[in-house]
Amino acid sequence: MHTFKKNERLGNYRLRQVLFTQGRHLFHYPFRVHWFCFPREECTQLFSDKSVHESARFSYPAKFLVSVSRRKKAKAVTRNRVKRVIKEAYRKNKSSFYSFLDKKQACCLLGMIYVGKEMPTYAHTVGAVQEILAMLAERIEKEGLDHLGDVRQITVK
Repeated sequence: MHTFKKNERLGNYRLRQVLFTQGRHLFHYPFRVHWFCFPREECTQLFSDKSVHESARFSYPAKFLVSVSRRKKAKAVTRNRVKRVIKEAYRKNKSSFYSFLDKKQACCLLGMIYVGKEMPTYAHTVGAVQEILAMLAERIEKEGLDHLGDVRQITVK
């Protein structure tokens, strides 16, 4: 379970639009977290045909996106370092979140945007990611799941 496969990444354009237009968000320094959770049966119905690209199919309970602003980190080397640390922290701590989503029969789109100015340490990032995943599980349990609708109908404003 301690892997981060290509199919776990949120790379599909329409799914990113769903995440940022219909999804919810919270702020937990140094991250702004966006998420959108929906029932697994909606996911299997919507993405079952062969015309849907492989990046939009859900082989795992969640798809994950990491972003670091160029304004906060001007050099690509530091942005890539921050993203690598965040991905590693997520990879090590996602198993409890995945088991929660499996229990709820849900799929989730998850995006973490790093908004801090300083270079994060691995220990601080792991602690923040663990807290974020626990908070998301609580919120999903309390607020319930959203409904996906038709992803093909989503257009950019």
